[in-house]
Amino acid sequence: MRPAPTFATLTSGVKLHYRVQGNPAGPWLVLLNGLLSDTTMWAGVLPGLADRFRILTFDSRGQGRSDAPLEGPYATALLASDASELFQLLGVARPWLIGLSNGSAMSLELLSKHPGSFPGAVLTSAMPRFDFAMALKAEHWARCLEMGGPLMQFDAVAPFLWGDRFLESRHGVLRAYHQVVTGGDKPQHGNLHQIRGTAGWDILDRLSRIQAPVLLLSGAEDLLTPPWKCLETAKGIPRSRFEVVPGIGHAYPVEDPKAFVARVLAFILEVQRDLADPKN
Repeated sequence: MRPAPTFATLTSGVKLHYRVQGNPAGPWLVLLNGLLSDTTMWAGVLPGLADRFRILTFDSRGQGRSDAPLEGPYATALLASDASELFQLLGVARPWLIGLSNGSAMSLELLSKHPGSFPGAVLTSAMPRFDFAMALKAEHWARCLEMGGPLMQFDAVAPFLWGDRFLESRHGVLRAYHQVVTGGDKPQHGNLHQIRGTAGWDILDRLSRIQAPVLLLSGAEDLLTPPWKCLETAKGIPRSRFEVVPGIGHAYPVEDPKAFVARVLAFILEVQRDLADPKN
């Protein structure tokens, strides 16, 4: 039996859907969704983390079961501010941040604005800015939704999401996602406000403010946020590590969740050992 959904109301009146699970005695860990996704994207990752961490998953405004206010767009900085307020409401102290794509962008905002509040982060497909090429893709996705609905939008986005190996071995994945995107009654304006809220986002000049250690993972087959763009993010963060993952596209936590979890755990354990070392 699935647990009943839980919600937190922000000072703006927006209700965010969230779930806390895992080890109540463990350190906090927050999973931040990618664009056009919801908390279900972490299903393959959760089993490998739940024994060690107290995990918060949540839908940003416009995603999943969270509110989708009519007024938009939802800027990346606004989504990060919502997340910060949610942490305060729930008593989430010094969490590790794990993000994918726009969830990584939100994480970069949090890390730069609240130095010292996070022990570290593992970010996948993390560009430092929403450049012109990305803006063209995003507006195309928005127009597909407006003209043909969620199924047309998904078919426009899908070629950018996964690497060849994943698609070749998972022929049923597109059919399964077709059922997901066409189900439910989520208003389309939330989707549109999320997409158009990314326009103009740029954190390149603020990356140097990030004090926490950050592992940046980039899929070698990522067509949406290619490694050379993610390397630009790594170069701007003082305590960063950059790794390119062979055979992976844009959505590493979905394509190979076990391998992703292994990298997350190895990095966190390394940082924890360094923090505990009296020489450091």
